[in-house]
Amino acid sequence: SINPSDMLLVLLVLLQLLALASCAPPRCDPAVREDRCPEIAKTYSIGRSLEGRELLVIEFSNNPGHHELLEPEIKFIGNMHGNEVLGRQLLIYLAQSLCSEYLQGDERIQTLVNTSRIHILPSMNPDGYELAVSRLQERMGRNNAQNIDLNRNFPDLTSVVYNRRRQKGYRTDHIPIPDYYWFGKVAPETYAVMKWIRSIPFVLSASFHGGDLVVSYPYDMSKHPLEHNMLSPTPDDKVSEALQALQAHHPHSRAMV
Repeated sequence: SINPSDMLLVLLVLLQLLALASCAPPRCDPAVREDRCPEIAKTYSIGRSLEGRELLVIEFSNNPGHHELLEPEIKFIGNMHGNEVLGRQLLIYLAQSLCSEYLQGDERIQTLVNTSRIHILPSMNPDGYELAVSRLQERMGRNNAQNIDLNRNFPDLTSVVYNRRRQKGYRTDHIPIPDYYWFGKVAPETYAVMKWIRSIPFVLSASFHGGDLVVSYPYDMSKHPLEHNMLSPTPDDKVSEALQALQAHHPHSRAMV
């Protein structure tokens, strides 16, 4: 089962790293490396962007590369919008922090790494990121090289869940992707993440965006389209509420409001 305290620790580390959000080379080297702590880290690719850039993930575990029974799998995704760079940098910092704190003997970090697998994808949209940093215009690079908004390119499985609730013995997991989804334009970056999600039994995920101080958690769409303020809880709603409350009440979050 998920240990909420482990999830809260990851959020605490991220919030503490917000204080380091501004930086300059070489401290902000974007390379995701495993060679500093190969015993607990492994780098792998889940695919390539339209322009051929690898979608690199760094994994932290006491047995990297292997799923272990009852060990929670966690993933973090940054830079889905290429011009929203803070999440990308925070996840790079998180990877660096997990490695360095583990090597320095931090007991909480060691417990976290030894009892879970953490997968970090700093940039889902490397093509958009490269365009954004080269042009330095506000909205340049938000979409991928096909001009697709990756945040709106995934299948709408929430509607499928709502429809299934009318049936007896419905499920909210392992939902097949509707056939009609494939009739549209599916970006290679989106497809790579979908395959990744299907290949590893993740129990907790987060995607980091920029532009506003807000936390969205599922279901992010109301069962009734005209009732936008209606509560639409998932079976894991209590866990989601606990995680979001931690961020909302953390000193670093309040300092940014």
